[in-house]
Order: sequence, then structure tokens, then C-alpha cells
Amino acid sequence: MSMTESEDIVRATALRLMNEIERHSRDEAKLRAGVTASVRGLLERPDLLTLGVYRKGNHITNSKYLYYDGRLQLTLDQFPRGKAVPPHDHGTWEALAIYRGRVKHTVYERIDDGSRPGHAELKIVDDRILEPGDVAMVVPPAEIHAFTALTDDTYSLTIVGDHYAEERRYYNYEEKTVVVRQPRNVEIKAA
Repeated sequence: MSMTESEDIVRATALRLMNEIERHSRDEAKLRAGVTASVRGLLERPDLLTLGVYRKGNHITNSKYLYYDGRLQLTLDQFPRGKAVPPHDHGTWEALAIYRGRVKHTVYERIDDGSRPGHAELKIVDDRILEPGDVAMVVPPAEIHAFTALTDDTYSLTIVGDHYAEERRYYNYEEKTVVVRQPRNVEIKAA
């Protein structure tokens, strides 16, 4: 398959995603189903790792843009095995569609009112192991997530519905704390 054909498939996927977002932006279950159906073809491509252009990622070193138009972005991200990315938000919604590997993924909702600086209480709303073809949504009000790749060569097709915020909130679930940081200034530890 030529690069033009591959680019056309990515573009067609982006157009399907835009349609699903417009139709179901207020219904997370329908949006998840639409995103899952829209990206299925890309997730089945054996050549997906050959597509895209380099992107400087947060918390990861191997990330590529597959599509970007200022509102929607599709990236292909490699998650290093055992690197525990703590609970954090993005300032927008995000979906992870697993291409290869396995990911321990937890989605949280903030349940306090945010009135106490440095304090945050979260509840877990989705906690599971994601495998190839699985899609996880991080959508308000459950817009906080944490993840750890469980296998080598773990890749996610990541869909973002707008621009990431430059500063994000990073949470400690057990200690009920929150700090605001730029992602590049957050130390990520092995699980």
C-alpha cells in the first residue's frame, strides 16, 4: 500500500471521528461506541507503526502524529513497560485505543468541590486492563486517568478532541492531594 493510500485511510478515520464527536459529544457511551467503530480499521493495520511524523510527547519518548487539524489529533504513542503515569487531567477529553500490548488503566472523577488548595478527592469510575482493540474514554466529568503499560511494545492510538492544556493537575489518589504542573516537569516512576 502506498503512503498516499495510508494517508487517505488515516484522513477517512479522522472524518469518521469528527462525525461521531459532533453527533455524540454529550453521550459518553455512544461516543465510545462511535470512536471504537471509527478506529477499528486503523487498529487492524499491520503497518500502523510505519505511519506518522514525530511528536514530542508527555511522559513518553515515542509518539507520532497520524492526524492533526487544530481541533482533532490522532497520535500513535508507545508506553514504556512499567512506567506508572500518575492520575492527571488534560484540559480536554481523550480516548486511548490499544493497538498492541496491555495497559493497566484507571479513570477517576473528582468528587470534592476544589475549594481547598492542594486537596482533591477522587473516585474510581473505570479500572481495568486494556488489550488490543479496547477503547478507554477520559471525558468530563471523569476526565482524570492513570496508566501503566504491562508489556513491552505497548502502543495506543490516542484521540484528543482539542488542545491539551499546558498545565495539568496531577493527583495523588491515596493522599488526596493535587498539584498543578507542566507535564514535562512531572517525575514518572516505575510501577
